[in-house]
Amino acid sequence: MLVTGYSGQTISWIAQNADGWLYYPRNINFLKESMSQWKAALKNEHQPWKPYMQSLYIDLDMDPSLPPKGIHLGFKSGSKFLVDYLKEIESIGVNHVIFNLKFSSRPVAEVLHHLSNDVLKAFR
Repeated sequence: MLVTGYSGQTISWIAQNADGWLYYPRNINFLKESMSQWKAALKNEHQPWKPYMQSLYIDLDMDPSLPPKGIHLGFKSGSKFLVDYLKEIESIGVNHVIFNLKFSSRPVAEVLHHLSNDVLKAFR
């Protein structure tokens, strides 16, 4: 069971009762603080490590060098920025990212192929 956001609970309750924490995309400083709080809550509640996950709306452009532009709960960008972003949040401790293609300007099959060839290979 994953808790999304706080779901009306405290972080201590989430650490005790959930199998992981799913949070929304936020700026890097917020994410660092959130991850610090998550680690502290797990420790304070004598819990083993539990994953921290993030949802992310993406609109992956054909141009790999396209800089990011904000969209609802995510961004439109090229694959180079997306890889850099994912590596940065991985270094902070994010274990999983759920891509949402709702706002994609390209066909989903095309985006999945692009993700497979240009993004996921950076994490193999």
